[in-house]
Amino acid sequence: MQGEICNYIWGMEIKRLFIAIGIIVAASAAGQGVRFGLQPVAYTSAQGTPYVDVYSTLDASTLAYEMAADSSWSGSLVVRLKIGDKWDALVFDYRSQDSASGAPLLLQKSVMAFENWTPVPVEVVLRDEVSGQEWRYDDTLTLESEGLYLSPALLLDTLETELDLYQKSGTSVVPMANLGMPLYTKADVTWYAEVFVDSGQYVLRYQLSALSGQLVPGTYGFKRLEAGVNPLKIQYNMEGVLSGTYAVELEVLDATGNAVQRKETAFQWFDENMLSKWEVDGPTLDKEMFEARWGNWSHIQDYLGMIAPIATLSDRRILMNLKDQPDTALAAKFIASFWRNKAPENPEGTWKGYLAIVHKVDEEFGSKTMKGYKTQMGRVFLQYGAPSLVEERPFDGKNYPYQIWQYDQLKSPSTPTQQNQVFIFVDQELVGRQYTLLHSSAIGEIKDHKWQYHLSRHTNAGPDIDATSTKYGRDNFGERISNSLIIGNQGTWFDMYNN
Repeated sequence: MQGEICNYIWGMEIKRLFIAIGIIVAASAAGQGVRFGLQPVAYTSAQGTPYVDVYSTLDASTLAYEMAADSSWSGSLVVRLKIGDKWDALVFDYRSQDSASGAPLLLQKSVMAFENWTPVPVEVVLRDEVSGQEWRYDDTLTLESEGLYLSPALLLDTLETELDLYQKSGTSVVPMANLGMPLYTKADVTWYAEVFVDSGQYVLRYQLSALSGQLVPGTYGFKRLEAGVNPLKIQYNMEGVLSGTYAVELEVLDATGNAVQRKETAFQWFDENMLSKWEVDGPTLDKEMFEARWGNWSHIQDYLGMIAPIATLSDRRILMNLKDQPDTALAAKFIASFWRNKAPENPEGTWKGYLAIVHKVDEEFGSKTMKGYKTQMGRVFLQYGAPSLVEERPFDGKNYPYQIWQYDQLKSPSTPTQQNQVFIFVDQELVGRQYTLLHSSAIGEIKDHKWQYHLSRHTNAGPDIDATSTKYGRDNFGERISNSLIIGNQGTWFDMYNN
């Protein structure tokens, strides 16, 4: 929404993913898309026929957004589902007064009943109402049962609700919204599962185990199964458990003790006090291996800071904790894993090319006391690339030296792609060109609704401290700046990372 013209903020490109419970559908087209997950979980009715709870999850930060007259951002996604001959339609609406980059995962549920346990086709159509983009995906959902059916464990949120749609067997069942694997950062982890038994004697065995296969103490249990539907809801306390990937393992045992059905559901547990076992993909690297391929072992903490501007939101969670940890080997493993995921065709070459860019940023924006990649200008340059236009005002008498960076298109791994955004940097120290970011119109960046006043040296003789324009009404700070975009003040992840 630059000036009086309404522009769009586009969603990020993503890939198609699969999880053990069901299908994750991710839309992408010409580098633009939304992050959307479809998770069907099959259950059995009291009559032995199948029905499917379908959980749709949307990452609201990847919608296309437009600004309303009240300066709020709004986006909308319409979802049309067809599973077999059953239909449903959903609408996800999200409105934010400031930053859509911090938008939550949104969850909705559909229920579809079937007469037979046979594979059914799945059709998904997504339409972004702001951008007009539409995507379609097709797949097949397998429904199989022979008088005995074990559902997978559904990892639950802490939310309790009275809505009938989220009630199962007399208890509230609201899954943890996720787009691949649930992440828990609070001590209590709860799961729900059902077993349908037509006839015969069976026992359900359940446990929680680490990725290595080691059983988590206190999580082992049994449930004798009766004829009909057998619901089970279990809560674990993860306090004192090392961070990492865990799985709820379910097995149905027959009268001889043999496992006849088995399901496993994985999730990630993260405790910043138990970080030493937080899992990062890829092999462990020692000093010799790292220095042979990636760089200087003693510079690993610096490398983490260099990577931070181009990291995704999930990667930043790990970075925020690795930067203050003594576990250099884990940090080395993360660096190698980061580039293998980002550039699988040539991870080492891409990393070295990025280091060359960081070196140029240090030369351009650094000083004797601070590396360039640690400055606000350096971070913006690394995260979004070179600006389309720079308007530099080193001295005009009334204001501190400042620069306006304009981006025709703004791309970042951690925010939606945006059009026509500006960054305003100011040098209030007047020593060594130490520019800091004062205000930006971009989603997810710092905003200061009195940026004009803070830019000035406060020499305005008038009674109104906010009167920063001339008496002729002309914008004294560049005609590309729209005051309607100034909608509050917030810090950025970069400020927290460098504290």
